[in-house]
Formats: sequence, structure tokens, C-alpha cells
Amino acid sequence: MFTPMKRFSIDNRASDALPMRMVVAVIAMGFLIILLSVAISSLIEKEEIHATEAVVSDIVAHAEQMSSRGAGSVVTLDIHIPSNARIVMGAMPDDEDAWPLDSQNYYFLINDKQFIRVSNAFYANSMLSGCFVIGPGQHIITLESVRDQNGKILITLDDKSQVQ
Repeated sequence: MFTPMKRFSIDNRASDALPMRMVVAVIAMGFLIILLSVAISSLIEKEEIHATEAVVSDIVAHAEQMSSRGAGSVVTLDIHIPSNARIVMGAMPDDEDAWPLDSQNYYFLINDKQFIRVSNAFYANSMLSGCFVIGPGQHIITLESVRDQNGKILITLDDKSQVQ
């Protein structure tokens, strides 16, 4: 007589297939972990882009208002730039030396991705000698509207947090 208990003890097909099933499960779990890490990385990058865009739009909004009112306005902003971001006001990427021509342009970099924009205001550093670069971290930025020798209203930017 053949009982079911004897059949299980004799049939080893399930135990032979167990290592292969474990390998498939580990590969599937690894694939899911990779997909999850890519999704989380993308989400973090989108948040950094959003935070940088918020800072830039705050600077640009103040600068455009100051530019339309004429020379003599001063605004101080307390801003935080994400750790792998950089903002350049008054220049185009890889062409910071052409400052007076590109003074209406600005861009920011995040993880080697460039986001280029144009403003109604013209930007310069506090010395009126070039563009203004803001690196990552906490900054106290002073914007001042001044008139240059040609009569154009420029928004000068100065980082007061670097002065100790």
C-alpha cells in the first residue's frame, strides 16, 4: 500500500527546485531594490530642483520689482541653496566672461543639469564687474538697484553672509 507520507518522503523534486527558486527570488528582490533607489533618487533631485527654483524666483521677483522702480532700492534676503546646486545671475552657462551682454540671463545647476532663464532685470555683482555666483548653503543676499554710467538700472547682488 502506498501512503501519502511515503510519497512525500520519496519525491524530492520540491527540495531540488528550492535553490533555483531562492535565486529567482533574490534576483527579483535586487531588481525591485534598484528600481526603488532610482525612484527615491529622482524624487530627491526633483525636490532639490523645486527648492532651487523657489529661491531663484524669489530673487528674480524682487529684482524685477526693484528694476521697475528705478535706482535706490535695497532688499535683503535670507536664502538656502541645496547642497549640490549653484546659481549664476547675469550670465549664460560656460560664458560668464561675456557679462554685460548676458546680464539679463541667469541659470542654475543641479547635478550637472542646467536650467536657463531670462529676466526683465539686469544683474551684476556688487563691483559692477561681472555676474554673481551663489553656491550651496545658507546666504544673506543683498539686492540693490543702481544706475550704471549708461543709465541702465542694474540689480547688484552681494553675499553678506561671507563677510565675517
